Amino acid sequence: MKQETRTILETPFTPEMIKTRRGMWGKNLEYIEGHAVIHRLNEAFESDWSFSLTEYRIMDEEVIVVGRLKVNDVVKEQFGSSNITRDSQSRKALCIGDDLKGAATDALKKCASLFGVGLHLYGEQKT
Repeated sequence: MKQETRTILETPFTPEMIKTRRGMWGKNLEYIEGHAVIHRLNEAFESDWSFSLTEYRIMDEEVIVVGRLKVNDVVKEQFGSSNITRDSQSRKALCIGDDLKGAATDALKKCASLFGVGLHLYGEQKT
């Protein structure tokens, strides 16, 4: 991969692009939204990349997918997941399709990290 492409992929996101959410065990986790990752991939690869799901599974409380990000002949695969969103009273699943989309976005972001996108967020442990 050209150094110019690597530089684009590995450039840290600006502070206003970094979001925070509560993770397991009360830790704050930093993340980048899916559209920012897509924009970064488009910029680096001039929109010449593809993403697909190779597998998905609907469990009791979450959906799990395997995503594949392909750029030329290079393929990166990763898991993604999302909790199933349920009605607060009936506990019925609201929209498994939306939950799968969330898991797909999670997988895309994880695949992109294997190309260097957002790696600065995985360094020092945040609390």
